[in-house]
Amino acid sequence: MNSLLKLGAMPRRTRPVGQPTRGKTALNRLRQIDVFIALTYADVLSSGSPLIVDVGYGAQAWTALEMRERWLTINPRLRLLGLEIDAERVAVAQPYAQQSLIEFKLGGFNVRDATNGERARMIRAYNVLRQYEETEVPAAILTMANGLEDGGILIEGTSNPTGRMVVSDVYRKVSTSLRHEMLVFGTNFREALEPVDFQTILPKRLIHHMRDDAPLRFFEAWRRGLSIAKGAGRTNLREQWISAGNYLRDQAGYPIDPRERLLRRGYLALRDPLLPLAWLDS
Repeated sequence: MNSLLKLGAMPRRTRPVGQPTRGKTALNRLRQIDVFIALTYADVLSSGSPLIVDVGYGAQAWTALEMRERWLTINPRLRLLGLEIDAERVAVAQPYAQQSLIEFKLGGFNVRDATNGERARMIRAYNVLRQYEETEVPAAILTMANGLEDGGILIEGTSNPTGRMVVSDVYRKVSTSLRHEMLVFGTNFREALEPVDFQTILPKRLIHHMRDDAPLRFFEAWRRGLSIAKGAGRTNLREQWISAGNYLRDQAGYPIDPRERLLRRGYLALRDPLLPLAWLDS
C-alpha cells in the first residue's frame, strides 16, 4: 500500500502537526516561486473557486497574501487559507482576513483537519521543512498531500533571506498517490551565482547528500555548462543561465523543462528528484 494511503487512513487530529518556524519573512521574498507556479500551473488554478493553502506563512501574513494576489489574474475566485502553528501569528494576521475569501487559522501539516475535510487545489510550504530532521520530511510531505484534490499541487522549498535564490520540490496528487514532478532552481539575476550556491537551500531530503553520486554529477555538469558559457564570451547572467540549462539538457542528458520562457525568467526545472524517493513508491 502506498504511504499516502496509510497516512490518509489515520484518525483526524485536533492539534496542529509540526513545530513553529522561525517566522522570518519579507515582502516579495517568495515572488519567484509564485511566478513559477503562474507560468507552469495556471491550468491547475484556473477553474472553479479553488482553495490554496500556505502552510507556515510566518510572523506576518505578507507572503500568503502576495501569493493569492499574484494568482488572482489566473482566477479571481481563489480562496486563501494561511496556516500557522503559532497562535500569536494567527492573531496578528486576522485584520487581513476577508469573509469566504481569506482566512488564517491555527494549523500544521495536517491540512485536511484545518480545512474540515475540504481538499486544497494548491499547497505551498516554504522555508518550513529545512528546520526539521531529514527523517521527518516524508511524513510531513505525505500528511500535507492528504489535503490535496486529485490533480492538486504541493510545492515545498526554501529561499535565501532576500528571495534572490529559490529551490523547490513540486509534487502532484494523482488519484490516491503522490508523484514528484520536478526540482526547480530559481534566480532573479541580480547577482552572479554558481551552481554550488544553491546547495545551501536544497530541500531537506537532498541537502545532506551532496556527496552522493547523482547530485554530485548533476551539479558538476551544471558547473561545466556555466563554465562553457562564460568561455564562449557570454557575460550576460541571463544568457549564461540559459546556455547552462541547454547544456544540461542537450549535452549532459538531463530532463530539463525545454520551455524557453522558464529559462529566460530564471527557472531551471529538472524533471528528476536526483535521489530515489522510496517513500512515494507503492
